[in-house]
Amino acid sequence: MGVRNADKKKKNVAFRKEKKKYASAILVIAVVGAFLLIFTHNSGNMQTELDGLNHNVEQVRAQLEEEKARAEELKQFETYTHTKKYAEQVAKEKLGYVYEGEIIFQKDN
Repeated sequence: MGVRNADKKKKNVAFRKEKKKYASAILVIAVVGAFLLIFTHNSGNMQTELDGLNHNVEQVRAQLEEEKARAEELKQFETYTHTKKYAEQVAKEKLGYVYEGEIIFQKDN
């Protein structure tokens, strides 16, 4: 009987070790699966955020181009304001000046 009990105990210990290995494998698979789920979910969110940021970049680039065009227009206007033609235009339109002998026609209201 002593040998039988010893064999039985060895089998019992071996069975418990197998059971622990099986439980450990299931735990590892569950942890890896959880990480995969989290990674997949986060990558979808990150892609959505990236798309939004790319859209913002395009908007800023378009705005930059508009501002560059506006800066060029302002530069041209600045150059124009230093001309005699501009000074004459302002004198006529805003101050009502005319050259001597020039005739002005106005509408009657």
